[in-house]
Amino acid sequence: MTTFQTPRAGERMLSVEEAQERVLAEVIILGSEPVAFTDALGRVLREDVVATYDIPQGDNTAMDGYAVRAEDIANSPVRLEVIEDLPAGTVATKRVSKGTAIRIMTGALIPDGADTVAHVEITDAGSEFVTVQKALKRGTNVRARGEDMHKGDVVLQAGTPVGAAEIGVLASVQKSVVRVGRRPIIAIISTGDEIVDVDQPRPPGKVVNSNSYSLASMVREAGAIPRMIGIVPDSLEATTAAIESALESDFIISSGGVSVGAYDYVKDALDKLDAETKFWQIAMKPGKPVVLSRLRERLFFGLPGNPVSCMVSFLLFIGPSIRKAMGQRINLFPPTVEARVTAPLKSRGDRRNYLRVRVVARSGTLMAEPMPSQGSGVSTSMVQANGLAVVEAGVTAVDAGQIVPVVLFDRVFSEI
Repeated sequence: MTTFQTPRAGERMLSVEEAQERVLAEVIILGSEPVAFTDALGRVLREDVVATYDIPQGDNTAMDGYAVRAEDIANSPVRLEVIEDLPAGTVATKRVSKGTAIRIMTGALIPDGADTVAHVEITDAGSEFVTVQKALKRGTNVRARGEDMHKGDVVLQAGTPVGAAEIGVLASVQKSVVRVGRRPIIAIISTGDEIVDVDQPRPPGKVVNSNSYSLASMVREAGAIPRMIGIVPDSLEATTAAIESALESDFIISSGGVSVGAYDYVKDALDKLDAETKFWQIAMKPGKPVVLSRLRERLFFGLPGNPVSCMVSFLLFIGPSIRKAMGQRINLFPPTVEARVTAPLKSRGDRRNYLRVRVVARSGTLMAEPMPSQGSGVSTSMVQANGLAVVEAGVTAVDAGQIVPVVLFDRVFSEI
């Protein structure tokens, strides 16, 4: 007859911070590869990117208007002769001298002799002659050479995640090929005789395999590549074989089978494979039974089977590991902000509790709206949630209106 498992010698419950520290200490940074800069979105730079010339290449205008000498318009209104038109991308053939102006379009280089641009709104927009109706300080509406970047500047550092702005900078310095971190391959295993897949019948007592698909989506969002191993029945042999088959991947994630149940075989399978287990339990809710093991130079994360426990554990431990493995150096963990709760929060107080909330910016204040149900099996509590309100151990209630720390895992919502 099977029976419940008991804690093993040396096992103790870790704090979240200690577990995060241990996880990152085990992560090995993967190799790098060159890609076209247009394919670098969501990747991590593995080389410094250096400007090869000044941007802008010379003083240029920030506005449509007239290139003038500031001293000529000091006693405005003043009428000046327009001696040339200067579209962006062209170079003036004439010099601005006393009593003259050149009509100039945004981005065009400042002509010789000019030191200021009178924006068209303070002129009569004349063609052969223009009347400037307001005096301006020297340098007004002029963007200086190298204002954006100077030749030799490191404009993007290795370890930087590549977003839309970084793509723009890569284009600006004509970096058509860039070296980025290799995307980790993450094997995903779902354990349990009770699990059926999405296209299978669901008899009474069975549960649809949602964890594999939510985990695969989170893996993609983190920039890695999911590898779905499938559903593994509750047996030591099947669990061992599934883990062994996943060792071609960089990380292995399992859901279910890591608690104290009589049919939880993940830890036994890891023992059979001579894995070095780093920890088993974390003082958090949801997500207490989380296993970290090293097996043949691969990291194994055993996550709980409840959907919310699974997702919260990924956000706190696996997402940061993927970012480090790709070479990211800072901002590995989700940011924590302070928000005012709109309704009371309750906790048993036995360990740190992460409660799902929707964080909304309201009149300059971040407001945290708790999801209606907080059960670790309630997957819909993660829908429309963008944060985890943190209620520390020893605290059993938080009143509406109190400010609490919130771990953000998505953008803050606006009320519009």
